[in-house]
Amino acid sequence: MTISKKIFSKLVLIAIGFLAGWFIFHGKDQVNNSTVQQVRGDSHYQFINPLIECEVEGQTLLNKYVPFKWEMQKRIEDEVIGRNQDTHLALYFRNLNNGPWFGIDEQENFAPASLLKVPLMIAYFKESESNPSLLGQTLSFDGADSGLPDQIFGSSSHLDPGQSYTVEELVRRMIVYSDNDAMSLLMKNFPKDKLYQIYTDLGVTNPYGQENDNVLSVRDYASFFRILYNAAYLEKDTSDKALKYLSEAEFKEGLVAGIPRNIVIAHKFGERALEEGEHPQQLHDCGIVYYKPYPYLICVMTRGNDAQILSQMIARTSKIVFEEVSKSYP
Repeated sequence: MTISKKIFSKLVLIAIGFLAGWFIFHGKDQVNNSTVQQVRGDSHYQFINPLIECEVEGQTLLNKYVPFKWEMQKRIEDEVIGRNQDTHLALYFRNLNNGPWFGIDEQENFAPASLLKVPLMIAYFKESESNPSLLGQTLSFDGADSGLPDQIFGSSSHLDPGQSYTVEELVRRMIVYSDNDAMSLLMKNFPKDKLYQIYTDLGVTNPYGQENDNVLSVRDYASFFRILYNAAYLEKDTSDKALKYLSEAEFKEGLVAGIPRNIVIAHKFGERALEEGEHPQQLHDCGIVYYKPYPYLICVMTRGNDAQILSQMIARTSKIVFEEVSKSYP
């Protein structure tokens, strides 16, 4: 059995995307003696920066990164976590130019909620590459309840009962407005095995395959944004389109509130309210901040008793990260 050059190239790019992070740091506080210099192709795209290869280099970047990492982590622990004792926060940060990352409780699991709309979008876009007519097909909304929990940070736009929408428009609404009805309609009309294959292909635990509650860690979830940015799974055009939709997300209370208004961010939030138990509210926001010339990936997951406080924690964390990035890389 032979593998086509196109498929082989995709597998190589996916492997590069994951190995870049592995060779730099492995584990929360471990620091290696070498760094990875990522080599990227010239790109006329707005939101992606295709990854070509990685080269292991010396200490220059690492020496600059270590104090930057510890200062950022100390500020988050002092100014956010320490001032909100009845909450929990996990963080994943990655410099998208050269790959260094660090995390705070990055392996701890949370309920991803609406964050799962991103891999569903990826699944549809992946399928459309072999079935170009898919995104133009229409689906009718019958007005049935999505069955998904109500959102505190609700959508400003909703599907109209009896109205038909193209698959692409439903994907856009699902991402931009975090529309649960759009997600439900898309889920009902997409093969589960193909959706689950996305998680397998990208090496992320399938939350739908868990017996209890669907959970993901902040580090695992960040993989979806990294793969989109690297254009290592979808074609370049579809990767760029996915991030464009994410850049239009209307949710402004989390990561967006912590960065200057002129900075573009492609992100997705998710919220979950549990009926009982400690810390019943969960709020997350993950995305790519296009700070030039040093774009970075930031993913924050939180849980506590008040969603508004959680949104403020995410905003404050985002602000600290941006301040430290812009100070270290003016």
